[in-house]
Amino acid sequence: MSALTSFLRSDLVVLGAGKLLQMLLLFIAVRLFTTYLPDNEIGHLILIISVASFFGMALINPVGSFINRKLNSWKDEGTIASNFLAFNYYVLAVSMLTLLVPALLAVAGVGESIDTFYFSLLLFLFVYFNTWNQTVIPALNLLYYRKAFVIFTLISVALYLIFSSVFVLVYEATALYWFSGQIGGLMIGFLLALAYFYKRVLDKEDLTLSPLKWGAINGVSSFSLPLAAATLLFWVLGNSYKLIIEGALSAEDLAYIGLGLGLATSLAGAVESLIMQVFHAPFYKGLAQCQTQQERSLLFQSFINNTIPVIGGALFVLIAISPFLLSILADPRFLSAYIFLMAGLFIEFLRVSANVLSHAAHSEYQTQRNISPYLWGAMIASVASFVAVYSTNWQWLVISALTISWLITLLLMLRSARRLLSFSFPWQALAQLIIYLLPVAVVAFFLWDKAESILVSFLFSSVSGSYLALIIFRQYKRRGVDV
Repeated sequence: MSALTSFLRSDLVVLGAGKLLQMLLLFIAVRLFTTYLPDNEIGHLILIISVASFFGMALINPVGSFINRKLNSWKDEGTIASNFLAFNYYVLAVSMLTLLVPALLAVAGVGESIDTFYFSLLLFLFVYFNTWNQTVIPALNLLYYRKAFVIFTLISVALYLIFSSVFVLVYEATALYWFSGQIGGLMIGFLLALAYFYKRVLDKEDLTLSPLKWGAINGVSSFSLPLAAATLLFWVLGNSYKLIIEGALSAEDLAYIGLGLGLATSLAGAVESLIMQVFHAPFYKGLAQCQTQQERSLLFQSFINNTIPVIGGALFVLIAISPFLLSILADPRFLSAYIFLMAGLFIEFLRVSANVLSHAAHSEYQTQRNISPYLWGAMIASVASFVAVYSTNWQWLVISALTISWLITLLLMLRSARRLLSFSFPWQALAQLIIYLLPVAVVAFFLWDKAESILVSFLFSSVSGSYLALIIFRQYKRRGVDV
């Protein structure tokens, strides 16, 4: 079998094709809501999603990371069902907490113009169904049901797009209606995936809830509580500026900078998610097999070598073609926000690199090590953003605050990870890949004044993406990486 044929049948292509389709659907969604929602409702939507993400990042993801770390072991033991049933009680408790948040925000002067009752109800539904959607479907990927993972992910996003579009076109063009459609897609996608998961994975397992033991609770807590503190600070670092801008200025002011930085997060998140989908499973499976710290160090070195350079190279290309992407993705009135998108993508590289390095603490069950880097970053970002919004050039001061805070976070995370495992940051591989991708930036410079044309933007973005895929394929095959 030729190298190309093997590559086309690889997990990277299966997951990559799925991620590409998912991205296209999400980009259509951005185009639609920036077209149909007025500026203030776009600001409201950015705020709602930021608040919703708080619960996922600070309270759900830490336990989710523990699940990822233990899933293969639970599969061997036949205890996935009982552990998931126990997890459901926790998810319900966290979802109930969301009912109080919109009222508290309104008292603080944030989101006052959003209906508090419906905001609370939708937050509850989103946290519950999004948690299970993002638990069951990724679990299929970690257990190597790659095609099922892709299919149920696409079903969730496609239904979200359909429901949200229908709601805002038929009922009212508001953030709450758009968000309602997103919840509907997540709910149905989860239920379909759960039926498949039960048939393929849980069919022979005992579905009764085992008595909770203090040792098990202590094990989850010791891993997840420090991680919860770290991810809470992570959320503050990446989202506090949104609440500050909406509260101190207005939802309209949040719309442009929030859209640019939010798209950067979505684009970088798509790249990060694709690469992690390929390398997360072998990394966690490898950890279950490693017996010594030296073995884990070698595994971690391979993990960062396979992820950071490629993610950095992809974000470099996205920065170069930012005006062309924004022409495709958003309503023309937002084209001037491309500068925020470019800055946001650079910030995202710092964020993603810090996130990859944080896996060293996961490897050693010392998640408390991640608290300090995010603490310093969160303090700098929130305080500096609060000061920035009272300045005439507040947009660029906010950007500067976020850049400095994430840079400091990355450097502190690098130092912390090196105290746990022995590894080298892949600077040389990253620089080499960027050199190979420089032609994209050169061509983008000469086509800059054509960015308003959707046709030119689409063609150039497609060619750039194809060139990026070719370079990545070449790099992986050169190093003998099995993808």
